[in-house]
Amino acid sequence: MLSAELEKLDADERLRLAYDLLDSVAHDAATAPLTEELRQELRRRLDDYRANPDEPVVTLADIRRELGLS
Repeated sequence: MLSAELEKLDADERLRLAYDLLDSVAHDAATAPLTEELRQELRRRLDDYRANPDEPVVTLADIRRELGLS
């Protein structure tokens, strides 16, 4: 069984494998095609931004700063 084989690895090897697995999942999620629902929502948001370019926005940097992550 795979779990028995994994238990034979030392801690560093298991940790490296865990990070590799997480990276592969993140890559798959980042390259997944957009659903039609998400595509429509993104278009709606872009249209709203273009119609109201002077409206204040919250950037990812703002959110990170507010959460103390920057």
